Amino acid sequence: MNMDEKLFRYYLELKSPEAGEWNSSPPCLYTEVVTRDYVRKSFKPTEGIQVCNVGIGTGDWDDYLGYWLKGKGVLTSIDIDNDICEIFAYRQKREGHRNPSKVLCKSIFDSDLPRGEFDIVTLIGSAINETGDFNRCLDSCFSLLKQGGYLMFMASLKYSFLEKLEFYIKGTAFQIEQKNDMLPIR
Repeated sequence: MNMDEKLFRYYLELKSPEAGEWNSSPPCLYTEVVTRDYVRKSFKPTEGIQVCNVGIGTGDWDDYLGYWLKGKGVLTSIDIDNDICEIFAYRQKREGHRNPSKVLCKSIFDSDLPRGEFDIVTLIGSAINETGDFNRCLDSCFSLLKQGGYLMFMASLKYSFLEKLEFYIKGTAFQIEQKNDMLPIR
């Protein structure tokens, strides 16, 4: 199957019975709007800013971050699933995204990730649970940050536990700067 056929299937799957109900649900749409608004209000894209998103999923969040950067910085998107990485990179190219992601098909646990290079790392949704190791995933995300960088962690309580995050933070040199649906951690 060629890439255009894969892309067509991707578009169809967004509205499939399994995904469509969630993707068009009020909680999903609300979360999307609130998350985007939070980034827009909390962080300013500056010249040379380096942003990383862990877990591409449908790629909507990565698309937004690329546009939010307004060409001032670079977005790196990490996902372990080769099919997701391949179709996301192709989709951004085919759609003419103005600031496409640099896509890394890797595990967040891979030792050859670019450590200490990012101003902001985002970990959104179910990605942390999909790794199978809450603490190790956070350790890896923090290792990607530059000194003074931010981890933006956001997940439904259905997927992770705020108490678990707070307990984790107590054992580190990091602090939670704001506690609500969006948690920038420095």
